[in-house]
Amino acid sequence: MNLNTFYNGKVVLITGGSMGIGKELAKLALSYGAKVAITGRTLSKLEFVKKEFNVSEQNILIHAGDVTDYKNNQELVKKCIDKFGKIDVLINNAGLSAFGSIEDIKPEVYKTVVDTNIYGSVFPTKACIPILKKVNGSVLFVSSIAGLTGLPDYSAYSLSKMSLRAIAHALRIELKNTNVFVGICYVGFTENEITKKTYSPNGELIAIPKRPSFLTATREQTAKKMLKQIKRKKYSVNQSILGNLVMFQGKVFPKLTAWIMRLNYKSKK
Repeated sequence: MNLNTFYNGKVVLITGGSMGIGKELAKLALSYGAKVAITGRTLSKLEFVKKEFNVSEQNILIHAGDVTDYKNNQELVKKCIDKFGKIDVLINNAGLSAFGSIEDIKPEVYKTVVDTNIYGSVFPTKACIPILKKVNGSVLFVSSIAGLTGLPDYSAYSLSKMSLRAIAHALRIELKNTNVFVGICYVGFTENEITKKTYSPNGELIAIPKRPSFLTATREQTAKKMLKQIKRKKYSVNQSILGNLVMFQGKVFPKLTAWIMRLNYKSKK
């Protein structure tokens, strides 16, 4: 079964769908014949994406809201059901990043990142579970390389992304006697849009530094791997060579891994 066959006629709900990987996921899913719902904080951005996609009104739904607000997620699910009649796939893509040591980063910045990346995945999932159970649906949690190990100066991001593993693992067991697929993917470095921002320690939104091209996947490559993972019902996928190296090295050579990280951290100070 190819992607077109699998996604044709399915309803795919994507959080954080107004830009980046989320936007690419929506674009690909629509091209495979799915109906798509995207959510984000800013209505104007969602409207721009909807206009850019230029698809039938019957095939797309946009919803502006806060994924950390459970009532907002309930409203989103109701809108999807009212328009499409079902939700087949939920992709928890919404997330924020921040940098700064635990000592330096402002508490409110830390809390914002943790709340968005954890509750912003738990609450949409909780709201969707009864619907997904009815259609033998799928839910995918989007983590990253930072979800494989604690990264110095990125502890808020690492904490929140590592937590998704625990959430996915628990949910998978809870839904074992249903036909709902639960998965988690560890996304590698992916090209960012120029408008993508990260939080500085004092809460200022600044541009994310450009990563080396040889380590960076395109948004289309990353999104397509995620959609393939859902189709294949593969629980855990590490998308990058670097991520696989981090996981292997951490398991087999934990002391060496810690030494390399300390050395790298010192070199940046």
